Amino acid sequence: MVDCGWQFSTKADSETILKGLQSIFQEQGMTESVHTWQDHGYLATYINKNGSFANLRIYPHGLVLLDLQSYDGDAEGKEVDSLLNKVEERMKELSQDTTGRVKRLPPIVRGGTIDRYWPTADGRLVEYDIDEVVYDEDSPYQNIKILHSKQFGNILILSGDVNLAESDLAYTRAIMGSGKEDYTGKDVLILGGGDGGILCEIVKLKPKMVTMVEISFLYGISEIFPVVPTKQGNCVNLTEALSLYEEQLGHLYCPVEFSKEIVCVPSYLELYPLTLSLCCQIRTPSQSCACLTF
Repeated sequence: MVDCGWQFSTKADSETILKGLQSIFQEQGMTESVHTWQDHGYLATYINKNGSFANLRIYPHGLVLLDLQSYDGDAEGKEVDSLLNKVEERMKELSQDTTGRVKRLPPIVRGGTIDRYWPTADGRLVEYDIDEVVYDEDSPYQNIKILHSKQFGNILILSGDVNLAESDLAYTRAIMGSGKEDYTGKDVLILGGGDGGILCEIVKLKPKMVTMVEISFLYGISEIFPVVPTKQGNCVNLTEALSLYEEQLGHLYCPVEFSKEIVCVPSYLELYPLTLSLCCQIRTPSQSCACLTF
């Protein structure tokens, strides 16, 4: 895909761009079809004998877009790459006397055996370096996938939402208090945590007992609750909900101490705020406990 944008001064500039690119597609033996509108620019479609095609859209305000779609075998992939290189160079030549930019975006691969594209909570598309489907099953509450990434290790994905990866130890440690709490000999209650990250780390700290309360016997539902089938937004953006949660912690019958920490979670590609409930104050020191919620 080639994405180009610069500002033209007259309609003749749009015509110059169209004519300047036509020869490149004609050299490939592609069939041309051009549509024009008085106030909306040009749309040119080029179709190859092998079924690949390109859409060239020229807008009157100066934006030029080229989208190319093909079935990418090795030989055809080289031809497409060569075509895009020629288009990119020609566009740079045609835009020398104008202010603007020429930018080529990486291809989006559709229909692959492994889905590498997963959206963030705020609607951005991320391509992960997934090379293996480790697990893919449905529980009574959600679809559960474990995909292997060369960069992040195994990634847990629940109903299309990236939840946790092996690279995200900072997230797990932040929930546990980042070393501020001593769990030795204590009773620990984990609310949620079905991905197993908290449990895996906390047993290393020699607690007396760990109780995990989880709605799904296979994996935790984390941000996705059964009665709310869609994601409710990026946690960092929900500042009002975070403030309300912290306010309610101060009104509990059993007072708790809590701390707040913001960590960078690699596989999320975002900063993640965490509020940790540390200790039920009505217990005696010999009955101390810790409650981890997320």
